Amino acid sequence: MPAKKKNTIEVDVNTMRKILYGNATSSLPGGRLALLQKSGTHNQFSGARNIREVAGYPETLTFEDYLTAYDRQDVATRVIETYPDYTWITPPEVYENEKPSDTAFEKDWKAFISNGKVISTLRSFDVLSGIGEYGVLVIGIDDGKDLSEPLEEGGKHKIVYMRPYTEGECRITEWDEDKFSERYTLPEMYEIKPNEFTRRTTSIPMNQGTLKVHYSRVIHFADNALNSEVFGVPRLKRVYDRLMDILKIVAGSGEMFWRGAYQGFSFEADTDAELSADDKTAMKQEIQQYLMGLDRSMLLQGVKTNPIAPAVASPKEHLDAQLTMVAIASRIPKRILSGSEMGKLASTQDAENWAQQITTRRTNTAEPKLLRPFVDFCIKYGIISAPKASYKVIWPSLAIPSDKDISESALNFTNALSTYAGNSLYTVMPFRDYLINVWRYSIELAEQMSNGFDEAKFKKLKQELTEKKGIQTPKDGKNETPDT
Repeated sequence: MPAKKKNTIEVDVNTMRKILYGNATSSLPGGRLALLQKSGTHNQFSGARNIREVAGYPETLTFEDYLTAYDRQDVATRVIETYPDYTWITPPEVYENEKPSDTAFEKDWKAFISNGKVISTLRSFDVLSGIGEYGVLVIGIDDGKDLSEPLEEGGKHKIVYMRPYTEGECRITEWDEDKFSERYTLPEMYEIKPNEFTRRTTSIPMNQGTLKVHYSRVIHFADNALNSEVFGVPRLKRVYDRLMDILKIVAGSGEMFWRGAYQGFSFEADTDAELSADDKTAMKQEIQQYLMGLDRSMLLQGVKTNPIAPAVASPKEHLDAQLTMVAIASRIPKRILSGSEMGKLASTQDAENWAQQITTRRTNTAEPKLLRPFVDFCIKYGIISAPKASYKVIWPSLAIPSDKDISESALNFTNALSTYAGNSLYTVMPFRDYLINVWRYSIELAEQMSNGFDEAKFKKLKQELTEKKGIQTPKDGKNETPDT
């Protein structure tokens, strides 16, 4: 009898990759990736095996890939949000000078950020910009003009709204092509479709249309930008393959536990057993009650039961290796990345290194590319009063001191304060300036502490103590106190 022909269908490799991995992008990009493939970075055995293809990694990544990972995968969310969370964990202090009384610029800025919305929006803008290659913060001004028109300097204005948008919602439609312009090769006009990707997954109508926005009304931010001021490197790009590995391990461990943790059985009928249809039906019901219910016994006839030992392997070591690679690539200490979810607090060394990294990011990225452009925008278009010269920015310390650190710091401060007061250094540097310039206290805290320092009373008290000590000195001239 000829073998029965199976129903088959021919599927090319690109379609199969889409079916297996859900990624329709399969064509190989040119340029650097093609050069790497030729050099053997991705290929082995003279091109017979492509490592990325075998492992199921996509050759090219789109913004939607990054957004889906951010929305659905826990570690991806952590990678994108950790730097912004720690950068903006405490608001920076923006001031004009160190005088006790606030200037008009300082008063306006403090009043402007007092509700906390500004810092919160900048943090959200920082997060959303890191999903793709850039983000855009649209600032609505009460000038009565369309967003597509340039914003004019002069006059007093108010900010009506601030909306951060991701790369997926934006498209740069016009560029500055004037080689003698300060904005050469920078965007001139944006086309923004709000909730472009949200619209696909929600039933709420999002008929906001397409917005054309002039560059003067936005702040453009590209994180991890190297040779471009417009496009940066998405925070998930270097760790995306590891995120896929983590997904495989975690999903596989759940499936493995579901299939293998419960003890199985094999049922073998005796060679001489004669079972009727009713016997088979009854035993099948017994087996189902045992497996699905709470009964721990089975009534079987002519059947031998053999237990199958569960086989479950721990995914911990495999997951730990992937998290280590993510920590290396994202430059987030592993214990900071995992946080208290693993029941471990970051070590002192990790905390110190991380605090230094955040300080560096604040200085080199957040301040020059996010905070100062926003403050300059507010000054330029009359949102707040302009400073007479320039303004300064101080970021609060990120380090979280231990009890030992606090006690040692208190002892050092007390000794230093004793030296400062005992040697009359307040005549050279006022106490308020001493706290700000030497101990790096904020201006507000330094003013609160210095308000209780009365130089005249201190001089009088010091003189009384000196005179009292002189009275207690014995006549023989020896420096002994009555307690000696």
